[in-house]
Amino acid sequence: MDFADIYPFIVALLIGALIGTERQRRMIEDKVRGVAGLRTFILIALLGCLCSALAEHYGSGFAIAGMAAFTILAAVGYATSVSVLGRVDFTAAVATVVTFALGMLAGFPDNTLLAVALSIITTWVLATRSITHRYVEALSETDLLDTLKMGIIALVIYPFLPETTLDPWGVLNPRQVWLFVVMVSLIGYVGYILIRILGAERGLGLTGVLGGLVSSTAVASSMAAEVRENRKILPSAVFATAIASCTMFPRILFIVLVVNRELFMALLLPMLLMTLAGFFLSYLLVRKSGSPGKDMNVKDPFRIIPALEFGAFFAMVLVISKLASIYFGDAGVYAAGVVSGLAETDAIALTMASLAGSTLTGNVAANTIILATITNTLVKLTITYVMGTREFGLQMAKIFLPTILVGLATLILI
Repeated sequence: MDFADIYPFIVALLIGALIGTERQRRMIEDKVRGVAGLRTFILIALLGCLCSALAEHYGSGFAIAGMAAFTILAAVGYATSVSVLGRVDFTAAVATVVTFALGMLAGFPDNTLLAVALSIITTWVLATRSITHRYVEALSETDLLDTLKMGIIALVIYPFLPETTLDPWGVLNPRQVWLFVVMVSLIGYVGYILIRILGAERGLGLTGVLGGLVSSTAVASSMAAEVRENRKILPSAVFATAIASCTMFPRILFIVLVVNRELFMALLLPMLLMTLAGFFLSYLLVRKSGSPGKDMNVKDPFRIIPALEFGAFFAMVLVISKLASIYFGDAGVYAAGVVSGLAETDAIALTMASLAGSTLTGNVAANTIILATITNTLVKLTITYVMGTREFGLQMAKIFLPTILVGLATLILI
């Protein structure tokens, strides 16, 4: 016998100890008696591992029979304990069966790590009882229905959309366009949850940071829809949109750094100046405008119409970008940067980083990326006007236009 033979049993013991510790602590915290505590859960996991070891000699039917027998034993044990405990602890009963199954899973070498991961998740679910109960109590019917709608557009509709392009120019990919619809809806939904947890100002600010790591254009669209529904949210929506846009610049720097360090150094000062300008102006504007009131009414998180509007806008931009590239032809790389910035900036940043130093000079590549960010900022400004409100657009213009001027100034300097 070597360590490999005993390793699954050690893992099973640790799994039982992990879940058993939580169950024992729960009984002490609630000051109630229970059927199974720390030692019992350790033995349950060990029993499961023994069943899987014996199944190697007696066939898979032994493991199935062992699982069924233990499930019946646990059900009878907890049912007969009602007269002693005065209550039915169904969660503990299910936890014992799950622990047995995890111990059995740990006995199969290919699934040992899976058993450990599932045991951690199981313990987390059991340990967060009070948090989940409070969340469910605060959950309204609208919240539940909107969560289901979010799941439908992200997990039901999206996987069934074709990945092939439908237009003669080869740019309108239904799945790609719908992905942006999902992102706009998801950012709005996450923003709603964060508002409920952290309040409007901090919730939307964090939404801007997280959304900016994915798509600052989607954040601008989502915040425009929020402002159109609730004018009181304007200061925080301005801050979230500005933060998301400012996050775009460090994101581009990171992409370039991974591919081309020399181009990163050429872009560092322009991107840094645009980031600082955006952050500073957004801070001044929000500080002057004030924060939304604590009694602000936040409506339901899922609104498909604004997301579809943005999807249509994105599809239109893709077509315009393609036609513009055909029209410009070989007019230059700068035109490609401007056209690419109409849709998004990551692709052009990655392309320029790959070509800089070989096909293109570093200055041309850096200028092209800066032009793309300027164009993309103008697109977001247009979104705030068209999809939001005039006031929202004016507020964002006070941030975006000076940021664009900083970018243009760095072009002259470079």
